[in-house]
Amino acid sequence: MGTRNRRDAEGERRWTDEASYVCGSCGEEIVVPLDPSAGESQQYVEDCPVCCAPNEVSVDYDEDGSARVSSRPE
Repeated sequence: MGTRNRRDAEGERRWTDEASYVCGSCGEEIVVPLDPSAGESQQYVEDCPVCCAPNEVSVDYDEDGSARVSSRPE
């Protein structure tokens, strides 16, 4: 459940290419790539690379380009 963005030299927020969520099964923080070209609201299932449990991952982009990532066990 991570939000990641950074500010450029002019102080404007820019999206980064990765974010993170916490696996609901094992509690590990999982870093995932971000792709804003796939839409403002994205949902997909990803297996945890640590415990292999499936997680439903949601990515939502704000107007300023920052991403909110959340997950829940599938």
